[in-house]
Amino acid sequence: MQGPSNAERHPACRRGTSFRAAPGQLVVLHPDDAHSGAPDDPGSARWLIMCVSPSLIAEVAVPQGVRYGDPLIRDSGLADRFRSVHGSLYQPSEQPGSALGRETGVLEFISVLARHSYGAEGGKGTGRRVPEIVREYLRANLARNVTLDELSAVAELSKYRLARACTAWFGRPPHKLHLRLRLDRARELLRRGTGIAEVAYETGFHDQSHLTRGFAGAYGVTPARYQSTYRGTEWAGLAVR
Repeated sequence: MQGPSNAERHPACRRGTSFRAAPGQLVVLHPDDAHSGAPDDPGSARWLIMCVSPSLIAEVAVPQGVRYGDPLIRDSGLADRFRSVHGSLYQPSEQPGSALGRETGVLEFISVLARHSYGAEGGKGTGRRVPEIVREYLRANLARNVTLDELSAVAELSKYRLARACTAWFGRPPHKLHLRLRLDRARELLRRGTGIAEVAYETGFHDQSHLTRGFAGAYGVTPARYQSTYRGTEWAGLAVR
């Protein structure tokens, strides 16, 4: 798929038919389709391109059914989402949660894109077993950068269905669930009197300031203030149940 992002139109040809894509429109082509294309002004043209493998499409739909009669998708919201997902692929992924967030974003985008085609089908519900497996695995790997591939293998479910089940059950996708579990553990350690830098290390944050930003964003109070207020009090348990 391709997304023109400058002010020029981009003519494309597929199966003997010409199409002209305006800025902000997506061009979606199946790899089996012979095609060609060029911008009106090559000097100022800028394209964002993503090649999606059939195995990735199979996570969200029947690959054979994801075909497009018209290769142009005139949905500015979907085009904006494409640019966001495309940009995320170039962001650092060392921190816990970053890989999950990026991969979930890619799968969610592909699932929306597939619904614009004819014949795509999504998955069904998975009950309670999968969400519990996901939660416990993430809880046991708080300081690691867990991937969707890893979770998919553990839960024995496609990445797309896993992400949907997690969101339906916990109200948040896997990467946000992982972050909340890490923050829950941080609260427990802070109440025990563990040093803030050590808490950050044990819960997978880059450093103390990284923990402080995430903690304050979630709870409206810094780890230091939270610890001074609740240190020594009984821990009520993890919030994500």
